[in-house]
Amino acid sequence: MDKERIERVVENKYSLLLFFLVTLLLASLVTVHHNVLHFTVGSLFAIVVFIIMLKILKASRILFAAYIVLSFVALLLHYLAVFAIRSKSLVIVALIVYIVMIGILIMFMIRRIFSEKLVTGDTIKGGISVYIMMGTWWQMVYQLLWLHDPGSFLFPGNVLLEGDLLYYSFSTMTCLGFGDILPRSYPAKMCSMIQALVGQLYVAVFVARLVGLHVAGHSRKHEKR
Repeated sequence: MDKERIERVVENKYSLLLFFLVTLLLASLVTVHHNVLHFTVGSLFAIVVFIIMLKILKASRILFAAYIVLSFVALLLHYLAVFAIRSKSLVIVALIVYIVMIGILIMFMIRRIFSEKLVTGDTIKGGISVYIMMGTWWQMVYQLLWLHDPGSFLFPGNVLLEGDLLYYSFSTMTCLGFGDILPRSYPAKMCSMIQALVGQLYVAVFVARLVGLHVAGHSRKHEKR
């Protein structure tokens, strides 16, 4: 029975990742007004997501250990910057570490998913997971821009609320464009444009590939019959 369960996990390697990513987003929304709880829950889930992604990518022990150590260092810097020292510079350093680490993992994930020759439900979950990670990655980029220049974005009432940049990121990537949060600086405008373009191209290319491989798979089945 245990062997069967292990085989199912291996066959559906992206299911667990998608579950934790969705749970992370929901947990962030629920704990948004509780700073310590928000940080703790987000940190725990982020580490779990990192571990799952590294396992999926079959990272070497050295790379795995390096990523986990960097994750803890970034989280420690983030904690000190927000709750102890209250240093803007430390937050920026932590964000840069997050952006680099997650960016590299996203690129490897995309490469792995697009190398899949057989389209399954797990493949689709992997694609969805990457899409969610892209949204959170861009949120960190926007947060970095805002820390560097608080005038980079125009918020309702000119006040940045916790979760606003995550909302803006996914609104931009899906091209919803409600207009309640607006990019003002040139870097913010360019990043928003690039995210919208990348988000739409990713969906178009990913769906096109899924359809193509699905049709090809059905054709092979009919030929065998």
